[in-house]
Amino acid sequence: MLTLLRAVVVAATLLWAGGGVAAADPASLDDVAQSAATVDGWQVSAALTRMTINAVPNMAETAFSREGFITATATATLQGAGSKPVNSGVLRLSVQLGCQTDVRAGMSLSVSVVPAVSVALQPGAIYGEELDAQAIKGPVTTISVHDAHVKVDGCGGPVSVRLIATAHISTDTSGDTVNAYGDILHL
Repeated sequence: MLTLLRAVVVAATLLWAGGGVAAADPASLDDVAQSAATVDGWQVSAALTRMTINAVPNMAETAFSREGFITATATATLQGAGSKPVNSGVLRLSVQLGCQTDVRAGMSLSVSVVPAVSVALQPGAIYGEELDAQAIKGPVTTISVHDAHVKVDGCGGPVSVRLIATAHISTDTSGDTVNAYGDILHL
């Protein structure tokens, strides 16, 4: 009976703690930028600006789903006079979503002669999703997304969100990648 009581407490805690979020104003994040000198003499930079994360109540009205809308601008800047010409480059704007406790395997409650609760809890996970990409064809390349939809299902507990701008360039002799990461917020 004590084991059953513990299982019910765990299930109730997950339902209470993971109840989603109320509508609120979008959260804004500080701008971030990173740059590096390449082995061929170029200066490549990645920046994130105008970042907002708008956590909203999920449409399924379940304790195990989170939804939000993301707005951000990613910029890649290429400067200098490298010893080799840049052959190709790409700017990517991505989001990482971190789930604290994976409950996708399910939860069940059976009430017969002997009530039983079964909860399959697994360690959380981090998921990545590309929001947009653009070829780098000049000294400045920009991507903007406005209210891009993100969601995580089957998650107990908080869901973390982080935006990433990635600038990658390549020459005949090298490839270089620079990443700029936004702060972590919760859906």
